[in-house]
Amino acid sequence: MTRNGSERPLFQRLAWFAGLWLAGVATLFVIASLIRWAIL
Repeated sequence: MTRNGSERPLFQRLAWFAGLWLAGVATLFVIASLIRWAIL
């Protein structure tokens, strides 16, 4: 095992990007639902 982390596998970067995207979408959804509930 010589690869300590110098070269990252592609799926790890994709998983990291997907995690960030999901977190952003969830935050936007929560904010939108809160605003809609406050308006109604």
